[in-house]
Amino acid sequence: MMLKKMLVLIMASMLLFSVSAPNLVDAKPSYKSGTKSFSPTQKAPTSNVTPKQPASPTGAAAPKPGFFSGGLMKGLLIGGIAGMLFGGMFGGMGAFGNILGLLVNVFAIFLLFVVIRNIVMYFINRRKLNDTNNKRY
Repeated sequence: MMLKKMLVLIMASMLLFSVSAPNLVDAKPSYKSGTKSFSPTQKAPTSNVTPKQPASPTGAAAPKPGFFSGGLMKGLLIGGIAGMLFGGMFGGMGAFGNILGLLVNVFAIFLLFVVIRNIVMYFINRRKLNDTNNKRY
């Protein structure tokens, strides 16, 4: 019975704190310029014969990176595989699976911040170390 009362209390608080907003846009309509009416006349060339240019060697084209060598596609692929892995692991657990999935995501974000912080601190400490080695006394 206590669980039902808690659920009713949570649902009432969600309804109370939910915001309903009208579907109005506050932005003013943008200015649209008129159609272009003036077009200058082009002078026709006097001769259709063009001198032949000597063939210049074309430079080698830069090799295109592969499909998974870029950051976006690799991230999407790895993120999708990880999502399917954790979805398959935690899928049949109900609400506990959702909580575990949230914990895994929070841990991944925390790990990302720790790695970025360590990289920044490495460069800061390296700069301080170089400054202290160059002093005379």
